[in-house]
Amino acid sequence: LGISFQSQGMLDMAFDKLRRVPVDNEMKDILYNLALDYERKRQFNKAAAVYEYIETHDSKFKDVHEKKTKLIQASETMVFGSGFLGGGTDDGLLAIGTDTKPTLGRYEIVKQLGKGAMGIVYLGKDPRINRTTAIKTFRFGDDFKPEEIDKLKETFFREAESAGTLSHPNIVTIYDAGEEQDLAYIAMEYLEGEDFEKYTQKDNLLPMRKVIDYVADIADGLDYAHRQGIVHRDIKPANIMLLNSGVVKITDFGIARITATSQTQTGIVKGTPFYMSPEQFSGEKVDGRSDIFSLGPMLYQLLTGSLPFKGDSPSVLMHQIMNVVHPDPRQFNPKIVKPVVLVINKALV
Repeated sequence: LGISFQSQGMLDMAFDKLRRVPVDNEMKDILYNLALDYERKRQFNKAAAVYEYIETHDSKFKDVHEKKTKLIQASETMVFGSGFLGGGTDDGLLAIGTDTKPTLGRYEIVKQLGKGAMGIVYLGKDPRINRTTAIKTFRFGDDFKPEEIDKLKETFFREAESAGTLSHPNIVTIYDAGEEQDLAYIAMEYLEGEDFEKYTQKDNLLPMRKVIDYVADIADGLDYAHRQGIVHRDIKPANIMLLNSGVVKITDFGIARITATSQTQTGIVKGTPFYMSPEQFSGEKVDGRSDIFSLGPMLYQLLTGSLPFKGDSPSVLMHQIMNVVHPDPRQFNPKIVKPVVLVINKALV
């Protein structure tokens, strides 16, 4: 029964049952594996308790003493409340240097890839099918009341489910979404490449023909999503990946609304507003046209190395976007052909 509980992830109930069984060599192995599962779930104090239980019956069994000592030291130097990110460290799930790889759901965490507005992105592995994934985490524990967290999680999983229905060659594929304690996560296709940020600099612009081809593919992906009733809400160079294969992919579908909700709750604007549509600034309901507007400044910047709207503060930038006509992109790049200028003008209406 204990092993059955363990296989279902109910580790506390498993330990309760397994403690009732006489501790022979086979049971020591079973308890040792239970402790490893606690480690993977970042419940270090509980893992240490299991190692200590084994140690009381056999102090020389494997490395239980060393593991117990290390985990007790870790729990004394870090804060482990209801969650398991631990003390607000930058390394998140990998903050403690144990030999056991942490997990989220069924995914093994391999290493940290980067940090986003609401959490950390990890390289993960699905051991069932040996598939490499990117796992984006979101922590809802800070700055929210319990009832707000429940609403935010409901929105999170609804948006993740919607984004998971999208199947298009220019949109990143979402495999799964789940939560453990106060941490929610999305497992998605791992992309090998880089985002478009570096190609917005004047000294590193892509050839114009390539830019047009890439933006056409992005627009095709957005059109597909809009026909499914899904709006991205945060189109910008950092959310477009250029893969090593030469394919472009739109990332973070469904995540923008979560981030926007967080910003509303905390009063802090995260990310960049340079690509926001007028209706986003004014708080109106958005549809696919908002994504098309955001694609306009990105196309403008990829061709010129300059943004169409600038401002030292969000209020100045909002005034520019809502009331001022953008400068002709040919002022910055005379080689831009007229049809492309017409496309930019149309997008920025």
